[in-house]
Parts: sequence; structure tokens; C-alpha cells
Amino acid sequence: MVIVKAKPCITAFLSLIIILLLTSFFLISCTAKHPEKNNFVVGIINPNPKVESIVDGFKEGMTGYGYVEGENISYIKVSSFKEIDSALIDFKEKNVDLVYTITTPATKKAKKAMEGTNIPVVFGTAFDPVQGGIVKSLKHEGENITGIKVRGMMQKALEWLLAGAPDVKRIFVPVKIDTKAAPLSLADLKSAAVKLRVDLLISEMETLEDLERELSSIPQDVDAVFIIHSIFIMSNLDKILNTSIERKMPMGAGAGHYKKGVTISYGPEFQRSGEKSSRLAHRILQGTPASHLPIETADYFLGINLKTAKTIGLDIPYEIVDQADFIVR
Repeated sequence: MVIVKAKPCITAFLSLIIILLLTSFFLISCTAKHPEKNNFVVGIINPNPKVESIVDGFKEGMTGYGYVEGENISYIKVSSFKEIDSALIDFKEKNVDLVYTITTPATKKAKKAMEGTNIPVVFGTAFDPVQGGIVKSLKHEGENITGIKVRGMMQKALEWLLAGAPDVKRIFVPVKIDTKAAPLSLADLKSAAVKLRVDLLISEMETLEDLERELSSIPQDVDAVFIIHSIFIMSNLDKILNTSIERKMPMGAGAGHYKKGVTISYGPEFQRSGEKSSRLAHRILQGTPASHLPIETADYFLGINLKTAKTIGLDIPYEIVDQADFIVR
């Protein structure tokens, strides 16, 4: 083996190049972490208090990029769906730097209201922004909007439920079509059930009385419960969970509801999705047009609630638990 040493002049030249590269990287990093402007204003619209952690994640992510509330950024928050229209007028009058939205209806209102302005819109999550009518395509060229897409986890969510509870053959699915996401997530679940050869007992409802009646009359041959994307269903998750525990049936979901007692869930974590969308907002505030930032897909996580599993007498295989991103013991 022959080792050749670099000549002194070449070594010095290489050292200079390395120093220049490191200096450039440091300057770029500083620019990314410390916004030049010191008075950014972001309007936030979230009419669904059940997913407030998306907003928390967004703010936390923005702080990580150097936007400190009260120092170089301020937030104007709207939580009532009835106040969205007037809030959007206020956002335009104040010429906010960005509008951040939660839920498809709020996002569609914001996009329409900001047309003809230079105010970009970032949505924290949308189940399917194309099918939901927010954008024409995931590239959305020419549209001053971007954000995080949720759809895509349903088959894997059902697979994880069946892996953790292999005896499940028939699943009760409570449904209320109250959002654009509800029929889309139900369609995805139906498709997955056909592929995985399990039977779904789909129970559509409108009122709380309907839900209570359906829960009390679940057939004895039902082995599990699965939760789809629906505001009404999520608002009454405790009632559904109590029934599943009484009947000793595992519950699955296509979102990170393991913390709320769902036995096995696979899908986006609300706070993580908020954090992910903050990167899009940061790039926009630093000068990248929203139309140049393709819509991204949320990260999916496997969550297992061993406390619930123990309560219903379900022994989830170790190799499944070992793959979980989050575990409640």
C-alpha cells in the first residue's frame, strides 16, 4: 500500500475551500434559523378543537425555525366556524403574511378569500386536498396554497389491527358522513377489507341517539371496532371505546388515537403533522412561493395501547409491539 501525502500548497488550498464551504453553510443555517423580518403576522383558523394539537405542533415547529411569538411573529387565531368569513376579511385588511388553516371547509374558504392577493395559505392537514376540492392536483401549479395530505394509511391501519388481533373476522364501523374525509376514508377501508378478507358491519348514523342505539345492538359475531375520519365519531370516541371495552373487542383507527384508548392505530400524529407543515410555512416566509411547494403527505406512526389491550384480554404479539412507534403501558 502506498500512501501519498498532499503537497503543502495543495493542502492549504483545500483547507481554504473547506473553510469557505463551512462558512457558507453556517451563513445559510443562520439565515434559515433567524428570519430577517421581525414582525410576521400569521392568521390561524381552526374550527375543530379536537385537533388543536396540530396548531400546537405548527407553532412549536415555527419556534424551531426562529419565529418566536411576541418577538418576531404574532398569531391571530379564530376557533369558530361562524367567524371564519369575517376573520378572513380582517386578515386581508391587515395583509397578514400567511393564513394557516385546519379542516377542509376552512381551507377552501381561506383559499377563495385570498384569491387575487399575495397572501399564501398553508393547511395543517387535509384528508385528500384533491378529492376535497382544495386544489386541482398535488403539484397545484399556479395556486397560492400548499399543505399536508393525510390520506393513504387506511389499508396499513387495518393490516396492523389484524396483525395485533389475528382472530378478528368481522368489524363494526360507526359512520356519520359529516366531512369530505368521511366517505373517502370509508371507501379506503372497504377496499382494504376486501383485500384482507374481513367483513365490515357499517352503521350509518346522524344523532347521538342513533349512535347509542347502534352501540347497544352490535351483533355477537362482531370481533372489533374501527374508527374512520368523522368529526361526530371522534367527538363521541369515549362512548365507542367504552362499548368496545365492555364487549372486549379491540379497536383500530387510521389516525394516532392510541393515547385516547384505541388499541391499535396507524396514521398521522396531529402534532407531528403540525410540525411538518411549519417547514412549508417557513419556506414561504423566506421567499419561496406556495405554488412552488408540492403538497406533502403526513408521516404515519404505529401506536399501541397495551393498557387497553390488557383490559380486554388481548395479548398482542411481541413482534408487533416491537415495531410500534408509540406505546401506552
